[in-house]
Amino acid sequence: MHWGISDGIVSVTGMILGILAGCAFMATNETLGFANAWIIGAILCLLRIFAIRVTEWMQPVSSRQFREDEFYNELPERVSDAITLIGFGFAVDSNPWLGLAAALTAIFSAYIRSLVSNQSGWVRYTGFVPMRRVQRLSLLGAISIVTSVDSQIRFHSLTLPQITLGLIVSGCLLAAFHQWLRLKGFMRSSPRYEEN
Repeated sequence: MHWGISDGIVSVTGMILGILAGCAFMATNETLGFANAWIIGAILCLLRIFAIRVTEWMQPVSSRQFREDEFYNELPERVSDAITLIGFGFAVDSNPWLGLAAALTAIFSAYIRSLVSNQSGWVRYTGFVPMRRVQRLSLLGAISIVTSVDSQIRFHSLTLPQITLGLIVSGCLLAAFHQWLRLKGFMRSSPRYEEN
């Protein structure tokens, strides 16, 4: 912040890192150096986690400013999520449809979270929610490192990347359900809901 770098700039940088991570995962389908592509994708995921943390540290305290930051940071995050997960779906031994499902459920979970934040007056929820951005990226990074070492790990007919995407889809759906229950709780406690 002393150098004039805003949280919006950090968010856009995180988006670029996420896009590059998705491209790295797609590059694992190349016959030459696919292990290096897994490592590069893992490093980019870790860098994006760092960018997310920096953005959170830089965000101001007031609720009005937080609403503005939520608007300007939401689009880069969703673009990054989608391309990273879709790219992972196109990785070697993965599944494009699972990648697309993971991207859609992640975006849906974030949409429900935004509705809950709006109902709660943009107060941050500090409780546990499965498969948030940092958890997804940590999982992708860890699995990428494992796959770069041994790409033949399988559980019955499923590969490690396919299982990873399945876990992300399940976790995001569980997170959306959890946030939906919180949203119903806010609606029941609001005066407008009682009048209706």
